[in-house]
Amino acid sequence: MKVIAKGIVARSTQISGNYWPSVARLADGRLAAVWSGGRRNHICPFGRLSVAYSADEGRHWSPEAILFDTPLDDRDGGILSWKGKTVVTTFNNTRAFQMECLAKWPDNRPEGEEALIRAYLGTVSDEDERESLGSWLLVGDGERFEKPQKLPITAPHGPIVGPRGELLYIGRAFMNAPQPPLAEGIYCMATDDGCNWSQPVKAPEAPGGAFLCEPHGFACKDGSVFVAARAREGDRLTLYFNRICGGKFGEWTKSGVCGAPAHFLRLTDGRVLMTYGRREAPFGIRARVSEDDGGHWGEELILSDDGRNWDLGYPASVSLQNGNVLTVWYQYLPQDRLASIFFAEWET
Repeated sequence: MKVIAKGIVARSTQISGNYWPSVARLADGRLAAVWSGGRRNHICPFGRLSVAYSADEGRHWSPEAILFDTPLDDRDGGILSWKGKTVVTTFNNTRAFQMECLAKWPDNRPEGEEALIRAYLGTVSDEDERESLGSWLLVGDGERFEKPQKLPITAPHGPIVGPRGELLYIGRAFMNAPQPPLAEGIYCMATDDGCNWSQPVKAPEAPGGAFLCEPHGFACKDGSVFVAARAREGDRLTLYFNRICGGKFGEWTKSGVCGAPAHFLRLTDGRVLMTYGRREAPFGIRARVSEDDGGHWGEELILSDDGRNWDLGYPASVSLQNGNVLTVWYQYLPQDRLASIFFAEWET
């Protein structure tokens, strides 16, 4: 591999950080990166779904625009081009969760921030929370969107295009609502029109009861779907693999990968690229390539190894017109308190 160029999509400020991005090519040819912007901390109630556009294959990016902003903590950003439309996703947390995090990590904030958060949450009513809380999906043209949909599952990078060209969402049950409609676990559901969804199909539990979350996948040439989900084994993040065949999940297997969560991209030559964040030293962004739709994965490629700490990752990739790959992720510049969105153009 060879890194051609690196840069920043969205730089943080003293009071506004950027986390958990995704990237896609729009129907008009531009690239669009989405993420959770406007954040004062890794966990805070000020997140919003932000977007920037590039008309020159990722070398330069427009200023941040806001796509979606509820009174709650809008997190992650998924984006996908599908049937000439753009699909974006985000989710958020309850006020109770925000207060719990304040009590759990009181020293992880600058002076005065806890009082600010408590005061802000006091302005969010029960009705605001009922209306705003959810795992959200929006369908539009990349700048304008139809009425948002609430779905019962969520995943950082959102849905994928399924084997039949359908929109296939593989996600964890959205557990932040007071009465979640689904039991804990990983599910998949599909739609042919972007509105009417199939009933969620649940995956089996992981071996040994490992907790699985933040899945992503890709459609295989044989009509199956390869799936990876984030898991923790002791202090190490790793991935568990699965396949959906005939609409049903198989059994989970350990991957041996050090890092998570994963994002998949079908390359122009037919191979599949998997990128993921390594959250133990040396911190950074890693990649592997499969020539047989996930049957085997090649040696680990180091896209970045200059992470300041564990708080980085969630890389996502898109193919460029010149055959290279553009990958976006979040991490901290050495001098910054909050995270920024980075990009790299590279040859696989």
